[in-house]
Amino acid sequence: MGLGDKTDASSKFYPGLSTVDGDLVMDDDTFIRHSVTATITASTSQSQGNGALTSEINEIAVVAFVNDTVTLPAAIAGRKVTIINNGANILRMYPASGDNLGAGVDVFEELKANEVIDFVAYDSINWHVEASTETIHAMMFDTENSDAFVINAVNEDHMYHTNGLAAGALAGWTFDIGGSGTPKAIMAIVDGADSGVDIAVSTNPAHDLAVGDIISQTNLTNAAYVGTFVVKAVISANIYEVAAVFTATGTGTMDQAATLICTAGSQGVYKINWNASATAASNNDIFVFAIHVEAIRVPSTNIERKFGIAADIGAMSGSSIITVGSGEHVSFMVLNTVGSGNITLKDLNVNLVRL
Repeated sequence: MGLGDKTDASSKFYPGLSTVDGDLVMDDDTFIRHSVTATITASTSQSQGNGALTSEINEIAVVAFVNDTVTLPAAIAGRKVTIINNGANILRMYPASGDNLGAGVDVFEELKANEVIDFVAYDSINWHVEASTETIHAMMFDTENSDAFVINAVNEDHMYHTNGLAAGALAGWTFDIGGSGTPKAIMAIVDGADSGVDIAVSTNPAHDLAVGDIISQTNLTNAAYVGTFVVKAVISANIYEVAAVFTATGTGTMDQAATLICTAGSQGVYKINWNASATAASNNDIFVFAIHVEAIRVPSTNIERKFGIAADIGAMSGSSIITVGSGEHVSFMVLNTVGSGNITLKDLNVNLVRL
């Protein structure tokens, strides 16, 4: 006889339980006891399929190394799994083969030490994060900086970097310092390997770029070569490619942005704030500051400020709600609308918190 057949809460078969209109009703002092496995040691193999979880509630007591692994059971609609990371390191959580934790099929999620996450499966493939104590966030900052950021052209986006920028608190993100305050001279431009689609750009000194990095190209005669780009290919230590149609060679400047990079599973909607104090090199220069996601400026983060007297220290801030995808870069941009006077960002912080 199944529970659905009983309607009497005092039933000798199921004391404390009854059904009303198809719903299970529990009396006072009646509790659901879930399956629990405690003192689990995460697998050091760090690959999908290892550290298989077999209970609804799973306490991971030992995470000996960063990215030691557990694997969820197969997704079944309505199944719930709770993971408690009481280990000392970041825990990597894989779905069962062919399943999706939200970042893609067979893609892992991570859980920091002393955090808890609840997954619920809504079909035979997909899991959804029902609740988590972990706040996904990122920050980069600089303080008491005295190095001027070089502006070499009017009304052109310059992607920001200094040698003092550093990562702040990071959860689900990584940081890249970018050009470390050193612009690179563009010496020549030729047609790229994908003719008519890409340009190959030569720099001196070496560009120090990787595929996916965010750069700005400025002070070039051909307007098609000017702007913010994602690096498509690295040909050599001194040559990289970006998407633009080749017409003629040119010379100019490349700046590699300092970036915050969203890791797999951390994509989503974020509250972003940035704050800065600065001095300008020239009187009456007007600057625009903004956030970029990949190579795209986010207009809602724009702030414009005039520095009437160059020596004065001015403060600026901006905030917005933005969407960031897995693997995407968030960076900071400076633009001089009046001339090519430099600016010194004495203090800067850019921070994001996932909503």
